[in-house]
Amino acid sequence: MPAPHALLLDFDGLLADYDHRRFLQVLATAAGVESPQLDAVLRGQSLELAHARGALAGGALLEALNDALGSTLQAKDWLAARRAASTPRRDCIALLGRIPGHVRVAVLTNNGALTLPLIAQLLPDIRVLGSAQLGMRKPDPAAYQAACEMLGCPPSRTLFVDHLFRNVQGARAAGLLADTAYHAQSLRRLLRRHHLLD
Repeated sequence: MPAPHALLLDFDGLLADYDHRRFLQVLATAAGVESPQLDAVLRGQSLELAHARGALAGGALLEALNDALGSTLQAKDWLAARRAASTPRRDCIALLGRIPGHVRVAVLTNNGALTLPLIAQLLPDIRVLGSAQLGMRKPDPAAYQAACEMLGCPPSRTLFVDHLFRNVQGARAAGLLADTAYHAQSLRRLLRRHHLLD
């Protein structure tokens, strides 16, 4: 099996642990409301999903939240909440530093534009492709094809790794090499199988 020319990786659940309850708590505190009230607006009005799809810009999302909650949330509040809820998996991230330099490495995440700067901060040497940029989310096969186009690498020579099998299935439907990994050990094993680690 020839080594892939590009590697696409999930963020939440593979390269970082994410605590959504913690995110809601911190953002709700900044908004001066309770977590359930914030959650009801984010999910009940589909604001978070629209933002993740790129249909709602970050500023528009914050404006809608502030209108509904009577708050004055800013982008820095969202980032602070996301940072508090995200714990990088240093052992998984360290493996990426061992990938051969000619392999294009990027994150493919279903996060919206407000969260992408944090991922870029946590992974300063890795390109971050968000669903908001692509206009579609995993596991839509078109999302993976669009990511491959942005990387300039054909799907057949791109390896995608995610902790959710439904996302792996979407990648396979798009013609990518794809498999699941849940921690550093399984990621290391997968990268070695595809000749990306010695």
